[in-house]
Parts: sequence; C-alpha cells; structure tokens
Amino acid sequence: MPAHRIRSFPASIFTAAVGLSLLLFGGMSLVGCQPNMPAIQPAEPARALVNPTWEVQHFDPSALFIALSIVDENTVWVAEQPGLVARTTDGGQTWPKLTGPWPDTLAFRDIEAFSADEAFVMAIGPGEDSRIYHTADGGQTWRLSFQNEDPNAFFDCFSFWDRNRGFAFSDSHDGEFTIIRTTDGGETWTRVDPINVPDARPGEGSFAASGTCTAAQPGGLGWFGTGASGVDTRVMRTTDYGETWTEAATPIESTAPDEGIASLAFFDAEHGVALGGVGTRPMANVAVTHDGGVTWSRLGEGVLGGRVYGASVVPGTPTPTLVATSPNGSAYSTDGGETWTGIDADEYWSVSFLSPDVGWAVGRFRISRIVNQAR
Repeated sequence: MPAHRIRSFPASIFTAAVGLSLLLFGGMSLVGCQPNMPAIQPAEPARALVNPTWEVQHFDPSALFIALSIVDENTVWVAEQPGLVARTTDGGQTWPKLTGPWPDTLAFRDIEAFSADEAFVMAIGPGEDSRIYHTADGGQTWRLSFQNEDPNAFFDCFSFWDRNRGFAFSDSHDGEFTIIRTTDGGETWTRVDPINVPDARPGEGSFAASGTCTAAQPGGLGWFGTGASGVDTRVMRTTDYGETWTEAATPIESTAPDEGIASLAFFDAEHGVALGGVGTRPMANVAVTHDGGVTWSRLGEGVLGGRVYGASVVPGTPTPTLVATSPNGSAYSTDGGETWTGIDADEYWSVSFLSPDVGWAVGRFRISRIVNQAR
C-alpha cells in the first residue's frame, strides 16, 4: 500500500442479538481488549448516546494525533506524529507530551495502554522505521520492544489480548503477510509461520490511519482487515492467539490503492463491523458480521463520504452504538451501523469510548472529549 497512508443482516436482527446479550449480562457491554476499545467495565444501567458533540481539550497546530487508548475516565494515552506521545491522568484537563529514545521523525500510529504507567506505542514505516516501544513508568523511560529488520515490511496496527499476549501485522510482500506476536509482554516478538496465514494478493495491506485496523477479543480471537487495488477486501481471523489465521471476503470496495478496510469494531466475540475508506469517493464502506468474522455482509455505503479512518463501539448503551471518524468529520449510529447521524465536520482520525459519557477522538491539531446530551 502507498507509504503515505496519512496511509446484511437486518439491523433488527443485529439489535435483537446484542440486546439479548445486554439483557443476559445485566446491561453490560461486551467489549474486549483491543486497541482503542477499553476493557469491560462493571455493569451500569444502559445509557444512550444522544446528540453528541466534541469538546476540544487540547489544540496544537503542529500535531497530527493519530491513535488513542483509554485506560479509565481519567487516563488516556495518545500517539502523535511526529514522534511524540501524549498522556492525561486528569480526564483531559492537561496533556503533557512524552518523548523517548527515538528519532523525532518517527510516525507513531497506534498505541495500547494498560494503566497510567504501562503502554506500548507503534511507529510505522518501511524497514527499521516500523518499531514498538514499551514503558512501565508512565513514559519516563522507554524500551525498544521490537524493531523491524525486513526492508520490505511496513507495519500498520497492533492489538493485545492482555498484558502478555498481542500481535501486529505488516502490509504484504512477495505474496505473504508478516504477522508477529508476543506472549511475554513484549520482551520478544516472533513471526507467525507464513504457512499458517492465507497468502496475500499483489499490493494487499492495510491503512495506518487510526490504530483500529486490528481487533482482539478475549479467548484468543483476533482480526485484521485489508485493502488493495482491484481485489476483494478481506478480514483475517484467528481463534488461537494468532498462531493460525483464516480469511473471509467482505463487500467493502477496493478498486484503488487507497481503498479498503480501515477500521474494525467488535461488540463481542460474534458481532462486529468493518468500515472502509481512506479514498475520496462514496463507496460501500460498512460491512457486518454476526458469526465472529467467518462471513461478512454489506450494511451501508457512503458513511462520512465513503471515508472512515477510525471507529469505536460505545459500551453501556441500550442499542448497539458506534462512532466513526475521518477527515470529513465524525458520525454515530445507534442501530449497529445501518444508519448514521453526523456529529460535526472537524477532522478526526481515531476514536475510543469507555461509556456513552466517556470517550475521546483525536485528529489533526486536536484532542477532544465527548459531550453526551442524554438526560
């Protein structure tokens, strides 16, 4: 994929399925540990997302904020380009910048945090520019956890199942995807045997646009989405913590190098949504699965003008609720992605929610927190 990459089933069925899950689990949203999608929180009464707006908490005309990870209502980590990490521990009142032992030209595009002290951040780029750093002391010091040595690889996103187990993947080359995984908290990363991964098609890869082109759920479930010119988009799926992978075609369009799946958001182990975009034309860019990613069906098109960079499930709502972001603005859906309502036209790249009242979006120049109008 280009190096720049600033690189149905009816809603009623989906709503009923998720609603049953909410009922059985006491109104708790079943959201697993994946980038930009925080861990399950204690059950609280369901609360809708109503007429949301964004409150800008931090504005920097020199920054492009790419990805974020919410730990709790006070602690959020943000990946920034060029070469910085931001963190708040006071709910967004302040956003001090963190630096580390890396070139200030690195392009950070994904981040995964476990506490106010511990986080992993991923830099993208060809060859050695693709790296993962780890901190265990709130960003005071950083350790190089992984550095790519393959000049043909270009890593896009990563996800973790827990503090010890995670995976990352790269655009393809020579007909193979490069997938690495860790089982020891990032001390070591090992490439998954290519024989256990479906072959790649010419130019097939993904988009390092939000840190949400991968997803993970408890029990070893994981996914990544692809795009490429002139071929079917696909979602790759693992059920064994990344050891083996299978493929499923999706109806999201990809007729140009900048089209395909950019974001994955899962409500639980079975129900998820893939959103596409990055290109500039309206296109079929929403697909849904109700079997854990084994099959995908078309749900919508033209969301945010056909461009969706990032998306997040909103836990704790009475109906399946999503928020999507792109350079064209942001929008939300309260019916699992079938219909959408615009929030505003400001440029946001990634988004994450802990609850209907606790969510952030990041993009060019700004970090913003959700304001929910529900009473």
